[in-house]
Amino acid sequence: MCLNIRPIFLFIALTTLSLLVNSAHSWAMETAPPEKQTDNTSSTTPKSTEAETETSTAPTKSTEDSQPNKVMINAPVDAFEQQQQDIKHYLAQEKIMPLLVGTDSYLTVINEHTTAINKGVMVLIPDWQQSIATPNALNQLSNNMPQHGWTTITLHPPHKPQSYPSQAFTAQERSTEDIETLTNYEKKFAEVMQAVITKAKSYPGVIIVVVEGNHSAVLLNIYQQALVAAPSALVMLSSYMPTLPENDKIAQQLALSDYPILDLYLQRDHRLVLASAKMRKDFAQRAMKIYYRQRQLSNQATGYYPKQTLTKAIISWLSAMGW
Repeated sequence: MCLNIRPIFLFIALTTLSLLVNSAHSWAMETAPPEKQTDNTSSTTPKSTEAETETSTAPTKSTEDSQPNKVMINAPVDAFEQQQQDIKHYLAQEKIMPLLVGTDSYLTVINEHTTAINKGVMVLIPDWQQSIATPNALNQLSNNMPQHGWTTITLHPPHKPQSYPSQAFTAQERSTEDIETLTNYEKKFAEVMQAVITKAKSYPGVIIVVVEGNHSAVLLNIYQQALVAAPSALVMLSSYMPTLPENDKIAQQLALSDYPILDLYLQRDHRLVLASAKMRKDFAQRAMKIYYRQRQLSNQATGYYPKQTLTKAIISWLSAMGW
């Protein structure tokens, strides 16, 4: 009996001892001073706050870096100035001669004759918005005519007035605005032509003016008003104007002129060229203008004079006129 009581007593003693140890440990945890925990939490709180601040500011910086920079878009370069820059860049500098008219600068390209005798000077004037080396007509004349004894001076003329033709509501308003616009342009272009003719007079021989498109009508009016002295002869290439009254005015002024005129146009040409060609011929025949000749040339590409055909037509006419 004693032997059975003894293990039970040992078991009870061990259980009591373990309970005392556990209770003492829990009591120590409960009675521990809370200042240290407060200090730990207080010390960790700023760190977390700083971390949150850094993380909150980080997206702001990345957002600023991700935003694209503002790009300043400049206005497009003026087409006239752009063409002048192209002429200076691509053409031979020894052939380019600047021409100062008032405060404006214009460019001319001079190709001197390659024959022993200089017959004269051909002043080549492209159409509105065209460059000096326009390939549809004048470029072949500037290359071919020096071989026939002619010095060529190709002008880069001022561009078309921006407000022409007028977009006014009534026909009377459109007519009034167009007349005013063309009058101002003709005065400006007359000053440019006067400077070109002065340059052409430095070469021996006659002066022939070859003009293209709308500038044909402008020059006819300039010569009619005696703003510039009339040339020895005038060659018109695909002449027309955008409005019907101006096309009618071309025909009337052509009939009143007293200098030889060669009027060339193409089989495949601008519709206004084809429409106004017959009108000019009728006015010339009615006025019995004997030094006027109109001729249609065959072509394949619309608006482009075929190679050598234009040169032959002008040389043949000049020979018939005695040059």
